[in-house]
Amino acid sequence: MKILSTSAMYKWEQATITSQNLVPADLMERAAGALFQAIQQYIGERQASFLILCGFGNNGGDGLAVGRMLHAAGHAVKIYLLKHTSYSAESQINQERLREIGIPIYTLTTESQLEFPKKSIIIDALFGYGLSRQLDNSWEELINQINTASNPVLSVDIPSGLYANKPTPLEAPIIQADITYTFACPKLSLLFPKYAAFTGNFQILDIGLDKNILDTLPTTYQYTQKECIQLLIHPLKKFSHKGTYGHTYIVGGRYGSIGAIILASKAALKAGCGLVTTYIPACGYSILQSAFPEAQVQTDPLETHISLFPEQLADYSAIGMGMGMGTHQDTENALRQLFERFKLMSETPTLLFDADAINILAKNPDWHTLLPSNSILTPHPKELERLIGSWEDDFEKIEKVRDWTIRYQQIVVVKGANSAIVLPDGSVHFNSTGNPGMATAGSGDVLSGIIASLLAQRYAPTEAALLGVYLHGLAGDIAAMSIHEKSITASDIVAHLSGAWQHISCEP
Repeated sequence: MKILSTSAMYKWEQATITSQNLVPADLMERAAGALFQAIQQYIGERQASFLILCGFGNNGGDGLAVGRMLHAAGHAVKIYLLKHTSYSAESQINQERLREIGIPIYTLTTESQLEFPKKSIIIDALFGYGLSRQLDNSWEELINQINTASNPVLSVDIPSGLYANKPTPLEAPIIQADITYTFACPKLSLLFPKYAAFTGNFQILDIGLDKNILDTLPTTYQYTQKECIQLLIHPLKKFSHKGTYGHTYIVGGRYGSIGAIILASKAALKAGCGLVTTYIPACGYSILQSAFPEAQVQTDPLETHISLFPEQLADYSAIGMGMGMGTHQDTENALRQLFERFKLMSETPTLLFDADAINILAKNPDWHTLLPSNSILTPHPKELERLIGSWEDDFEKIEKVRDWTIRYQQIVVVKGANSAIVLPDGSVHFNSTGNPGMATAGSGDVLSGIIASLLAQRYAPTEAALLGVYLHGLAGDIAAMSIHEKSITASDIVAHLSGAWQHISCEP
């Protein structure tokens, strides 16, 4: 699914109105209908009370229209309309519709003192994606009333005060939503961790915009969903054997951190490759053979850390390295020698770098040009900062990653909620699966094993990154159906990979 700029979103709406022979009020009614259905699903069968805050533009018009629908369904509604000198035409139409059925509209100003009945739900329909100016200090008191109320807050399209696709200062007045119901496609700010306190959980509502028009609108941002992922899956073959699905080589570990390799190796095999071989310090041999008998094990000459890499790496379909590896000088020297060997090889296995492999790369910027193109790097935020430098906000972070991937022709997975996969062509793909319970020790090791496995199964690096991140998040989501998010472990994610494959193998 495309993620559009505010100007492209507006073009999509206007072109849909033309192509479907609508008037703008018809599209607003359709959007309000989708919003009404989502709110009904949220509240269930009970009768509820709503306090609806409407702005002077079309976002406010959506609020007026959904207020009418909620009233018709038997809910109690109290509608406030922001005092203004000029309202959008669609807002005026919906104001008149409310008057015709006798629903009062109360005046709202930035000085208003609102009362929030204990069980009422606040609907924020003040400002939408078209906000062009930061809300000034005069809004602080009103928005603070909303944000400090104990009532749930549902925002229409985007929380009021938040820009859709450029940085918003955190000190600006911004409504803190529990749920954001966004129309047609995600807005970029909804996907960034900096704004999570304002956006809450978001839900995309289909309002019937013309998909053919969407295909003509350019963007470098995508939101990866099940339908996209299903197109990537390679079917199993009847006459296959363990060699058919590739041989994954998992490299890393040090004294005290062999568990990272166990997790990555188990995830690799569970993700579908035919064979897994691990390369670890000698201290981990008995541990790994006992904990994961399906793996073949090779050991470094040293007991405590990796000091060299074997010669026959070309025998493997894909290599994932760095998990629990440490940054000992011997390990750093071995990695440099490995890069020099890659330069002499006519063909190298596809590569994934995680954790300490990335930390070593970050210490040696001149090595970045030695990376084979289309390698995959999976840094967590601190590792990413070491690699590309610091950033002021999430927009700058993504731009810096984009610059790095284009310059070195690599793939970077920016791990976190809505992990972003940044490709060598500069496109950015945000993931739609996963939950907070996955922020747990070893989760990244599992992700690395999954992606390395897909590389071994001969998925193209771009496909392996997109599919691997999606599968990882989906396994965590399936785990959360039976395990509380607070209790999810990395091993639980591995255990539920089968369920993730089952889910994406079904029809949409």
